Amino acid sequence: MALLPSFAFSKKAETIDELVEMYDIRSCADCHEDKYNEWKTSTMGNSVADPRVLRGMRTFIRLALDQEKSMSRGDLTICLNCHVPQIKDASAELVLRIGDMVLIAVEDKDETKKEAAKKELAKLNLNCLGCHNLAATGPKSQPKEKMIYGPRKLEDNPHEEIGFQTGKSDLLATSEFCAVCHHCPPDVPWKECPTLYTSYMEDFAHKGHKETCQDCHMQGEKLSHKFLGPNNPDFLKSSISLSVNARPTRYIDIYENKKMPVVVVKTELTNNAGHVVPHGCAVMPRMHMDVSVRDQDGREIFSNRKEFTVGDLYFKGGKQVAMAEWDVTATEHVELGLKPNVPDRNTFVIPLKSDTTSATVEVTVNYLYTRDETFTMQKVIQKVEIEQ
Repeated sequence: MALLPSFAFSKKAETIDELVEMYDIRSCADCHEDKYNEWKTSTMGNSVADPRVLRGMRTFIRLALDQEKSMSRGDLTICLNCHVPQIKDASAELVLRIGDMVLIAVEDKDETKKEAAKKELAKLNLNCLGCHNLAATGPKSQPKEKMIYGPRKLEDNPHEEIGFQTGKSDLLATSEFCAVCHHCPPDVPWKECPTLYTSYMEDFAHKGHKETCQDCHMQGEKLSHKFLGPNNPDFLKSSISLSVNARPTRYIDIYENKKMPVVVVKTELTNNAGHVVPHGCAVMPRMHMDVSVRDQDGREIFSNRKEFTVGDLYFKGGKQVAMAEWDVTATEHVELGLKPNVPDRNTFVIPLKSDTTSATVEVTVNYLYTRDETFTMQKVIQKVEIEQ
């Protein structure tokens, strides 16, 4: 999404350090130390250096930009406009170098080079001015220069000493503000570009729920700038409820002409969030529910995996939307995620050997944050005694 310019810099930044200096937020930390420290460790404070973001950008470069005749790595701004909105004041050469650094940070076999690239890219992020100025008035309205916008009207002008005015933006306290980056450009219909915000509206808000994105991810009136998300294990666990009911019984096997012991396992998985889980931008995040059963000797006698995912699959001849000249824009949206407040129920009937005396049922729900990092959201273990 193209964020409208606010600060009119006559010279474009040629280095990351120059860009950081243009949007220096050290003065914010002087008065808002607690919020600054929360932000610094959040996904917003690491909106480029986060390993999931780096891998996503690498994939975008390799599978889109490097293969499209009409595009170059300079078009990485498709990603950076939201992850680093101040990129509008970077030179074209700097954007190209950032693209090269992303590849080094993810792919290079030299660990020293990888770490150096990651360290440099970590200077880029969605900072205070990105939200409280550049995006504060929405995609179709230009924010005023040297203005710090907040969700409330203040009688005094607390930012005057650092050369800024203070204003109010009603948008900041709404989910529509989050949609500035967590949705498509305004002129693209939802059905052609379903997003996280689309899910929030269709699966949650339109069903009568009043909670906003900020109510959950910023802890409501607390206005936490940790921006809680899937990288926070405790917050992630709270988004899913799991119940398991495992019972022994017997059934008549007409082919063997005898009664056979079985375990019946019923699972119910409920999404407590305000949108489909899992979800993401231009990626296919995954969540697995694994069910396993072991006998009294620890031997696995049953296993099953159910995958939950949301993504866009490319089929040749699909309709393009006005985001970029990239094949993934000609896609079919595949919705296999867990919708809010719609329980996913499963029943498994597991035959046992006649000498089975007990069975241990384990159900685990895992969230795949990156290829190398998995979070356990819920885990239930039940032991069932089998009558002989």
